[in-house]
Amino acid sequence: MISRNLRHSARPLRCQCDCSADSTRIRCLTVTSALIILFSLASAAPTTVAASEARQDAWVVQASAGLPPAAIDTLHRIVGVDRRLLALRAYLRAGDALSERWSWTQERLSAYPSTPAGKAAAIEINAVAAAFAASNPGFALQVNRQPRSLEVQITHWNENKSVGKTAAMLRAALERRFTGSSTPLKAVELQKALIEWPGGAAAALAAPGLSAHGQERAFDFQISHHGQVIAGTDAATAHRQWDAAGWTQKLHAAISIAGNRFAGPLQSPYEPWHYAYTPR
Repeated sequence: MISRNLRHSARPLRCQCDCSADSTRIRCLTVTSALIILFSLASAAPTTVAASEARQDAWVVQASAGLPPAAIDTLHRIVGVDRRLLALRAYLRAGDALSERWSWTQERLSAYPSTPAGKAAAIEINAVAAAFAASNPGFALQVNRQPRSLEVQITHWNENKSVGKTAAMLRAALERRFTGSSTPLKAVELQKALIEWPGGAAAALAAPGLSAHGQERAFDFQISHHGQVIAGTDAATAHRQWDAAGWTQKLHAAISIAGNRFAGPLQSPYEPWHYAYTPR
């Protein structure tokens, strides 16, 4: 309110009180000075934020040089420079394995269920579901058998709160390290900083393109009772719905009975419903 009033005022700031006494005049000058400082800060803030955003976008461009076109295109589709930096970190850490790990095309994803590999995966999932139902009468396993497309991964990455939190931590760490440096920042320095950043709290999602779900190398199980999910894939309820209720151990037992194609559950971030899958 103060900055808006000042911005639209055509008159200079003047005291509105009787300044006959020296002490009163000093107080008025102090208030006036404070208002001028507030106005200056309010006016400069948007420019400072814009400059920071531009600088960090330049970091993304600089550090992503040499990545496969699919990864660079994905970075352009991520909303927010902080989330782009966090995804870029994952791509750099993947190194030479990035292309090999990259999510399948939509055409390949659509064809997968009818392929020998897709049919074999369905058999493995059915075996786990049957073992679970036999050990837990009245309860059933649900699993999304469809591979997770790159488009879906990008949408989840743009919306996930844990990703936003971790991304903000990374962005702040880079700001502290590089802002105000007297020497030009080299790409190799920025890449090294991204790769070596310790990570803080793990984000709940793999970077778009690197999700094991994108190559049908992971499956998420849910527990249902009379058609209603009672243990789902919400990280906030993992310990209550899964560990405390005993479903973590019961799912693991069913998977052990069914065979050795599944490994898990995922520990970081902790997801008792997530199991990696190794095809025969």
